[in-house]
Parts: sequence; structure tokens; C-alpha cells
Amino acid sequence: MKKYKKYFAFLSFGLLMLSFSCLAEPKVIHVLVALCDNKYQAIARVPAAIGNGQDPKNNLYWGAAYGFKTYFAKQKEWQVLQVNKPNKGKILEEIIYKHQSKDVYLIAQAYDGKYINDTVDDFISYSAGKKSASFLIDKTQIEAGAKAHLVVYVGHDALMEWSWWNYLPDSWRWYTLSKAEQEKQKTRYAAVFACKSQKYFTPPLSRLGITPLILTLHRMAPEAYSIHAMISSWLNGEAKDETRLKVATAYSQYQKLSKPALHIFTTEYSQ
Repeated sequence: MKKYKKYFAFLSFGLLMLSFSCLAEPKVIHVLVALCDNKYQAIARVPAAIGNGQDPKNNLYWGAAYGFKTYFAKQKEWQVLQVNKPNKGKILEEIIYKHQSKDVYLIAQAYDGKYINDTVDDFISYSAGKKSASFLIDKTQIEAGAKAHLVVYVGHDALMEWSWWNYLPDSWRWYTLSKAEQEKQKTRYAAVFACKSQKYFTPPLSRLGITPLILTLHRMAPEAYSIHAMISSWLNGEAKDETRLKVATAYSQYQKLSKPALHIFTTEYSQ
């Protein structure tokens, strides 16, 4: 009888653990891509075919060879669940992916290049946990935005541009979370693939408690191979230094550099 009691106790414990695992929320990654735009962004001009911020199909950061949509379409671990093309508004296309072997969803949104400032604002709001974004997939509600575990901005660094807004105190310009709120945010991560993003995105992000995963120190090409390397490393639970190395290695491979571009990427805010 004691033997059966042990068996039933073990079985009950196993069922309890299984029920907890079923209740566990999936990880969610939210990627915001500001489409490259010769007309509306202060960038070094690119060929017109890939620099139209209203044309996601051919855009440098979305539909071109190393754009997010095209590159991730070739990554077998990511299955496309849904493609949405809103008829109006600042988001021209969004894709919802599911990882083939992990309980992870990825939401990628292509923002009209004209609305790059709105893209940055949404990214910072999501990083602050202040703006919700929900998606319904086969009766499953996916909570992204403010509840995403990893929030990623891709595109031109609009915070580099001159604006009267830059002369206001940081406390007026950005959210400032309480110490208690910041503590809760430490399990969330933010990354910015844009030129010199550590310098320009540290002021808004460092006030939120969210953990930096990848920022940049120099000018760079925010193409999808680096983003893919970061996400893969993060999902594998690797240390931030290892993630940085993976990102730098991918960047060097595609940019045909002789060694990992560690000088471009960092995992910390500026001091």
C-alpha cells in the first residue's frame, strides 16, 4: 500500500507541474521597423527602389534581401502564422511568427517611414510598459507591446536629429518609473539596431528599469541577420556577452569584415 501511495503522490506532483506549465505564458518578442525613407528621414540617400518608406515590399529594412521580412522568411525555426496589411495608419504591414520548437511568438511591424518619430515613441512606450498591443491568433490572445518580454527597434536613429524637444529636461521628455516599477521591469529586455543607439536611447530607456540587450556605439546597417543572431542567442538563455559576440559575428560575416564587429555593439547603457 505504501508503494501505491508513493506512486500516486508522484503522479499528483507530476500533474501539478504539468498544469503550471500549461498556464505559463509564452514569450513574446515585439519588433518595430521604421522603413527606410529618403524623403522623410535625414539619412544618407539610398537607391530609390529601396528607400521608399511607403513601399514595404522593396524597402531596405523590410522587403530587400536583408530586410526583416525577407530574411526571417528563410529562417526555418520561425513559422508565419499571419500577415496583416492595414488599410490605413502608420503601420503598413505586420507579421506574426511562432517559433517551431519553443513557446515563443514574434510580432514584427513595418512602420511607414514618414512616421519614424511615432515608431520611436511606440518603442519607448512599450519599453516603459505603458502601451498595450494585443493580437488574436486561432483564439489565442497574444499580449505584446507593454507586455512583450523583448522589445526591438530597427531603423534610422531619429533621436539624433535636431529638435527643440531635445532642449527640454530629460524628466520632461521621457517616462520616469518609480524604483518599484523599475524593479519589475528588469526581466524585460530592449534592443535598438540604429546608429549610435547607446548614446541616444540611454536617456529614455535607462529610466525604465528595462534591461538593455543590444545597443550600438557607431554607425551601422540595421539589417536582419544581426537581429536574428540576437534573438536566437537570447532564446537559448545565453549570457549577454555571448549574445553580443553572436551579433557582432553575424554583422561581420554579412558586412565582410575580417573579425567580429565587437566595437559596434554593446549590452549596456552609457554611464
